Amino acid sequence: MILKLESTYHHKTIRKRVETGKHAAVESLKFTPDGKNIVCASRNYFEIWNIESGSRIRTIKATTPTLSWIHDVAVSPDGQYIITGIETARIKVWEFSSGNLVWEDKTIGAILKVDVSTDGKFVVGVVNARKTRIWHLETGELIDKFKSHSTCRTLVLSSDNKYIIFGGMKTILIWEILSRTMVRQLKTKKLGDIYSLVITPDMKYIISGSYNKLIRVWDFSTGELINTLEGHTRGVNSLAISLEGKSIISGSIDKTIKIWDLSSGQLTHTLTGHKGWVYEVAVSPDGKYIASGSSDGTIKIWELS
Repeated sequence: MILKLESTYHHKTIRKRVETGKHAAVESLKFTPDGKNIVCASRNYFEIWNIESGSRIRTIKATTPTLSWIHDVAVSPDGQYIITGIETARIKVWEFSSGNLVWEDKTIGAILKVDVSTDGKFVVGVVNARKTRIWHLETGELIDKFKSHSTCRTLVLSSDNKYIIFGGMKTILIWEILSRTMVRQLKTKKLGDIYSLVITPDMKYIISGSYNKLIRVWDFSTGELINTLEGHTRGVNSLAISLEGKSIISGSIDKTIKIWDLSSGQLTHTLTGHKGWVYEVAVSPDGKYIASGSSDGTIKIWELS
């Protein structure tokens, strides 16, 4: 696929600042599996937006305290559930079609990141007290819990659902879920605090984004550092991989989105237009669009063609 994005071009803005208020930063966003909608978290509520019409389908208040923010949202592979990780030490799972709460569980600390297995059977949450929890997605049964031995702020599940990759304060850890053991630690000088992680669909590479502005590409099987990508002027908040696994998309505190060629490490495009930090980027299931959410309160859709 050839990327034809221009730095000043975006397809549309589906969530505008005037619709949400000037303080309604988009903390997290995910495409639904059918690619028709986007689920986004903003303060203590989450919203569902239709991409084609640009209309808001539903707004759900996930927690009562105003300052209890939703740190992350995820959508189940079948599109039936929305998962929210919340500041007040709770994970909540909601039915997509009705917006009703299905189950919730309380933890010992704020849930900073959530991810769902590709088979839709379980959900993983990383807690700021160095704890990891695994729940059955449909029932909310706590399947497992263990310490990650590091202060983690992000995680990603491998596509075969066998490994959890953690990122935190100057560390990246690969854990095997079944044995609950760390199998590998990724190291390099000046690693920086890890803000974002993604793994390629073929599980060949792990890509990390850090507060020190760098993106690093690692060999999943050996832990070897393959490449370091430089171009952002501030921390890298979010990463995504194009559908065919050839391009890296990054969102940064510097208010830009950058697209990189994975094999060469070359920067191919810089997308501008947000007036605030870019908190999250995501690629649509059909690979046609990038979505970006920002502290400016907007969601922008960028076309891949």
